[in-house]
Amino acid sequence: MIKKIRKTVSGHRLIKSGDSIIVALSGGADSVSLLHALLELKGEMSLKIYAAHVNHNIRGDEAFRDESFVRSICANWDVELFIKSVDIPKLSKERGESEELCARNIRYEFFSELSERLSAKIATAHTLSDSEETMLYNISRGTSLHGLCSIPYKRGNIIRPLLDVTREEVEEYIRNNNLFYVEDSTNFDENICKRNKIRKSVIPPLKSLNDGFHENFSRLRTQLIETDSFMLDMAKSALKKAECRYGYDCEKLLANHKAVLSYGLSILLSSWGISPQQKYIELLRGILKNGGAVPLAKGKTAIAKQGVLRLAEGYCEDFTEAQLEIPMEITCFGKKYLVKEINSKEINKKFSDSLISCDRITLETVIRVRKPSDTFAPLGRKVNKNLRKLQNEMRIPAEIRDTSLVIAEGSKVLWAENLGVSEDGKLLKGDERALLIEVKNV
Repeated sequence: MIKKIRKTVSGHRLIKSGDSIIVALSGGADSVSLLHALLELKGEMSLKIYAAHVNHNIRGDEAFRDESFVRSICANWDVELFIKSVDIPKLSKERGESEELCARNIRYEFFSELSERLSAKIATAHTLSDSEETMLYNISRGTSLHGLCSIPYKRGNIIRPLLDVTREEVEEYIRNNNLFYVEDSTNFDENICKRNKIRKSVIPPLKSLNDGFHENFSRLRTQLIETDSFMLDMAKSALKKAECRYGYDCEKLLANHKAVLSYGLSILLSSWGISPQQKYIELLRGILKNGGAVPLAKGKTAIAKQGVLRLAEGYCEDFTEAQLEIPMEITCFGKKYLVKEINSKEINKKFSDSLISCDRITLETVIRVRKPSDTFAPLGRKVNKNLRKLQNEMRIPAEIRDTSLVIAEGSKVLWAENLGVSEDGKLLKGDERALLIEVKNV
């Protein structure tokens, strides 16, 4: 087993010499074996080993037995141990989460805190057998190629050195090294956890079909991970090429192979904070081809209009207008607007579009939302155009137009967000003072 761990650690670059490692220690066979194996490698890799245990207070006396056991084993092996005790049944009700999800979140929150404090990686004891169970579970509830990859070797600062080791190999390691461990009674109850059913009723018949089940699964997983990595790279490249000012060019997205597009839309959904479910991917495909808008989760809407795919979120703000003051700061529509005066020595061509001549400012100048009668004279063009029509010509999305501010005197716009300064507001030769307008997301 040690040889397999060395190969996994090296092949997937999980650990380097001098690393600090926190072992997530439940007290079960897998985590005890992992701690013991890393202690065996401690000298040759110059590692600093810690352990962390969470008492969920779910299984009564058994939970306290587990805590007592890990305290004992860490004391005997001279490993610094960190323990967190949480009343998960109570906390899960307060959070509105299942006990399983709440317990998982608490564990990883604790591990993350320790990782930051100790500048250490977190090692969990997931095995090849866990990976098999996860893949089958994902298949049963519906998944993608990415989901078939099952448990990753690393995710952020979390590493899994046992991911090429079977449960049978762990048991053999336990016997050969005369190790003790505790058994979670819920591991045998198929009614408590669906994974238990897969472990006890699905995996054994599959193994009986072919003695090389574990090896075959491992090869398949490797191929899936490689393919998934390639597809992610292709999708990211496709998204980059389709980027445009207000979102993503629909035609450029549709020009990709269907599989690449699916991956790209999945990446987009995740970046929007939405679970990349197949139903959402299909909805996005539909509006890419036909235009329109579809509601997603969390009050967000995907819009494909004027050949651009973008995300829109509702705004509930009531800002309309304020007298322009120097300096001033306004926060609205998820943005912060800063207006300040600068002198001629500070004027830079890089932000010339955001400069208004101070000589153009009067007592009637205001900062406000757009009005139907607003006119805008584009720089270098001796023409006044209706602001709304101009924004439409420039394919500025409606929801952006409606939540963008202007600086105006009456219906004459001196500066408009996304358009910049107009002929009526621009600096003239000899102007020594200017207003700089900065817009930042908050």
